[in-house]
Amino acid sequence: MTSNTSSPRYFFSLDAIRGFAALIVVLCHWQFYFYKDQTSQTKPLEELGLPLYPYLSMLYNRAFYAVDLFFLLSGFIFFWFYADKIADRKTPFSNFMCYRLTRLYPVHFITLLSLIALQHIMVSMTGHTFITQNNDAWHFLLNLLVIHSWGFESTPALNGFNGPSWSVSVELLLYLLFFLVSWKKLHRNKGFLLAIAVAGAVIQHYYSMIGQGIYSFFLGALTYHLYAWLVKRKNLRSITTIITITTVILWTVVLTEYAFSYIRDFSLVLMKKVLPGKDAAFDMTVYNMSRNTFFRTVMSPFTVLTLALSETIRGSLKIKWATVLGNASYALYLIHFPLMVLFFIAADILGISIEVFHSPYTLLLFYVVLIPTSTLTHYYFELPLQEMFRKRLLKKTAPSLVSVVNNQITT
Repeated sequence: MTSNTSSPRYFFSLDAIRGFAALIVVLCHWQFYFYKDQTSQTKPLEELGLPLYPYLSMLYNRAFYAVDLFFLLSGFIFFWFYADKIADRKTPFSNFMCYRLTRLYPVHFITLLSLIALQHIMVSMTGHTFITQNNDAWHFLLNLLVIHSWGFESTPALNGFNGPSWSVSVELLLYLLFFLVSWKKLHRNKGFLLAIAVAGAVIQHYYSMIGQGIYSFFLGALTYHLYAWLVKRKNLRSITTIITITTVILWTVVLTEYAFSYIRDFSLVLMKKVLPGKDAAFDMTVYNMSRNTFFRTVMSPFTVLTLALSETIRGSLKIKWATVLGNASYALYLIHFPLMVLFFIAADILGISIEVFHSPYTLLLFYVVLIPTSTLTHYYFELPLQEMFRKRLLKKTAPSLVSVVNNQITT
């Protein structure tokens, strides 16, 4: 006997955590203001004087997990929404790419253009750019084509212009890989998807950006398949309770470990006994790798699975402000970097010391400007352009598809 429960048409909670993850990335990038010449980090984070660092240190230090979460959410949502449609030939490649490019490109394009002007002003005022290097014609072309993180760039970590958009470039590559997997009807082959995820982990050793995206995206696919299997169980409510309690326990362990480091201390002592010939740097590297792998492979999937199952059995969590934040998360993620440059330029023009960026009030002001700007950009720039281009480019209109894509698939 199976459950009569079916997936909701819209996962509000997954959109919401995407928005919160974007805000965490912004917080992490605040450290750029305190790099030497706003170009290179010369001090550890705890010595930079970041706003509210004693209280937000975990977010400052672990924000890179948020980008993994973006990729994982994309994998979950795409396998939920698109995979069967592509496999059944209901969504042709042209339609799929039209939806994805009209989602990604408008904000990417305007932020790319804005960085040309802002970095020019930055160089004329200070003699150096703000963080990103390689702001030349070749890297502009790569950014224009959204292939600036495909291995064509000179230095992946410094690929020019809007630095955070590296993940947008990787997303586009993942869309192509995803379509191929679904078109070949391999999207239900869990062993194959696991093999791709493992391959992503290996690739990450050689090219971190693409490898990170592949690993997390296809881990999201496996998380979706687990969700789809659980939804068919007759005791879904009990299963959801167990998974939710497990997730809460895991988060408690993560938070207390960050505060007290008891797992790290025990692990380092244990490694000294198991591998006595290795130095402290090696032991710490192994611990950090294990911690990062645990969070990416266990914590993020459990969190997404808990939220998806909770909405399935209890109904959608319709919190309007969280939904708005989730919908605007893509704009927020791409706009925050040029806005950071603009804030620095404005402070310099007004003769305000760089010390102002140590203040929590400056950080709060930044969010007060960023969130409404991103929201307005989403509703009055992104969506109108999407509708216009899709009406002109799509071979066959699909009103229900447009509705869901506009609100749900927001990577």
